Amino acid sequence: MFKPEFKRPRRRKSQSIDDRGLLKEYLWKYRRWIGIGLFALAVVDVIEILPPLFLKRVVDIVVERRPAYLLLHMALAYLGISLVQGVCRYAWRMFLIRSSIWTGRDLRTKYAGHLFGLSVSFFDRCRLGDMMSLATNDVEAVRMAVGTGLLVFADALFYLMTVPIAMYLMSPKLTLLACLPLPIVPWIVMRNEKAVHERFEKVQECFGKISALTQENLNGIRVVKTFARENTQFKRIRELGEEYIRLNLKLARVQTAMGPILDFVMSMGMVVLLFVGGRSIITGASTGTDAAISLGTFVAFQRYIQKMIWPMAAVGMSANYYQRAISSSKRLNAIFSISSDVPESANPVSPHQKSGKIEFRNLNFSFPGSYGSQGSQNASTSVFPTLPVLSEINLEIAPGERVAFVGMVGSGKSAILSLLPRIYPIQRGMILIDGIDINDWPLNDLRKQVGYVSQDIFLFSESVVENVAFGLHEWVTEKVPTRVEEATRLSSVHEDILGFSSAYNTRIGERGVNLSGGQKQRLTIARALAKNPSILVLDDALSSVDVQTEEKILQGLRSRPSRNTELIAAHRISTIQDADRIVVLNRGKISQMGTHSQLVSQRTGEYWKFYEQQRLKEDLENYQNELS
Repeated sequence: MFKPEFKRPRRRKSQSIDDRGLLKEYLWKYRRWIGIGLFALAVVDVIEILPPLFLKRVVDIVVERRPAYLLLHMALAYLGISLVQGVCRYAWRMFLIRSSIWTGRDLRTKYAGHLFGLSVSFFDRCRLGDMMSLATNDVEAVRMAVGTGLLVFADALFYLMTVPIAMYLMSPKLTLLACLPLPIVPWIVMRNEKAVHERFEKVQECFGKISALTQENLNGIRVVKTFARENTQFKRIRELGEEYIRLNLKLARVQTAMGPILDFVMSMGMVVLLFVGGRSIITGASTGTDAAISLGTFVAFQRYIQKMIWPMAAVGMSANYYQRAISSSKRLNAIFSISSDVPESANPVSPHQKSGKIEFRNLNFSFPGSYGSQGSQNASTSVFPTLPVLSEINLEIAPGERVAFVGMVGSGKSAILSLLPRIYPIQRGMILIDGIDINDWPLNDLRKQVGYVSQDIFLFSESVVENVAFGLHEWVTEKVPTRVEEATRLSSVHEDILGFSSAYNTRIGERGVNLSGGQKQRLTIARALAKNPSILVLDDALSSVDVQTEEKILQGLRSRPSRNTELIAAHRISTIQDADRIVVLNRGKISQMGTHSQLVSQRTGEYWKFYEQQRLKEDLENYQNELS
């Protein structure tokens, strides 16, 4: 479980500076478009103070029985400002919303690029559901703050800068009385802001848990069904969903209460207007003297107070958007602050000739995160064993040599093979390829030269040809189809592909669901062979094919003119018996090494036990076949 990065920081003030960094970054990046949008919005809001003045003028014309053509002038003026407002409203929507959409695009791209740049050790300890939650909900929260949040805040600010001035020019006394409740607004906003921030963080964390659990169950749907655990897993998801609803309702209580409270505060201004303004008009009419305010002023003032209700609600809305964005920025920054423990070399060196020579020099290795590991960032959160996975490995492999690794489960076979493409950090001087430390190789060049087929078979939901050609960077050239076919022939899957409905253009289901285990393994081998690497790594990659197909694949690999250096980990004698050398691992150390005949002739050690178990198993299978 990926927990440490999401812990709430204790020092809120110093952390908030970083949390606002994402907002500042994109506000500055799209400052030109945002500036145009805000200017258009300002024009709309400044003009918005004119309609109540026109209404005041019309009421006064009617009450004073002045010439009717003045009403026509006012109507035409109102039409003119409406046209200007319409154009400016279109402008601010286009520019501000466009900036918001671009922000979402850029932030998702930045997030995805950062994840692709992290090493495998990061994904070993994180949950995919959390990562998906960040890519959707949290990115959206930041995007909304840059777009809708900024719009609402600027709209409220412009209203507060213009409407009170217009009110004051009409009646200073009424303006001061109507604005008496305003000082309590900041206190309400600050109190609400803190509650929104804390509750929104909990909502996002719960959403990440739901995403993780759902993703795990969908990926493992066959396991869920074969163990008849549908109801149990459904119950877990439902319970998390209910918790998510509960947290959202708690968040909604503070969010929805903000607007009505501020509306009520500003409605006190209407009470003042009705009592004081109405009384002034009545007093003036009953005494026959000029009223303190005219009926037109009273009507216009009422419209202005109504307009002041919106910015008060907008202040609450913008605070909610801002706090959501800050909470999400903190979660995103927790990921952005993590750097890969497999960095690109500062001074990369590429060999002139890539022959595939490998040297292991006193190799010691523990997975990142385990106690005593090299490059561990947080040993206290380890989910790995405390003992080293590999110890004192010294081995030199010549170009074109086939070396097999065998041993009990947990002996370190997969670990030693996974180090060659440098997906885990390793100390300098422990592994050299073609005479160059793997830490000095450019990562792309190194991984192009290592064709790695792991135990974990993964195929994309694309066509067969796209899966096999996945590692080819010159996909657009005409040579690719030939290289793809050559690779599939070597992996003995070409005939199977021709039997598919659309041959090489057949679309593979998610993770190869519509293929057999052997077909999936052979396609992954073809994918590694297609890029013609100098080193081919097969980590138990032939376990799902029959012995005859296995022999055909191994003979094809050995008979190639440009033969790779081959490293094979396997559990079957038939897979490794023709290897140039067999390395026996026991608890992370080399216990035996030699050819098949040499190791069998010793009649001692791990390999002899392994060989005897395999032979006994074959004898039992043959005996069973004879009986049947």
